[in-house]
Amino acid sequence: MKGAFGALHWTPEVFWRSTLTEYMMAIEGFNALNGGEKKDSGPSDEDMAALLAKYG
Repeated sequence: MKGAFGALHWTPEVFWRSTLTEYMMAIEGFNALNGGEKKDSGPSDEDMAALLAKYG
């Protein structure tokens, strides 16, 4: 609800009438328009092994 009322500026009526899909799509759209991107995944096992070999 914090995202709906804060970031999206939805009224309680809009929030309670929306589906979970609509809410998630709205949040994804908000994030896309405001520079929010999905975080990269962590290093792979091979990358981690190379880092450990290099830096201990």
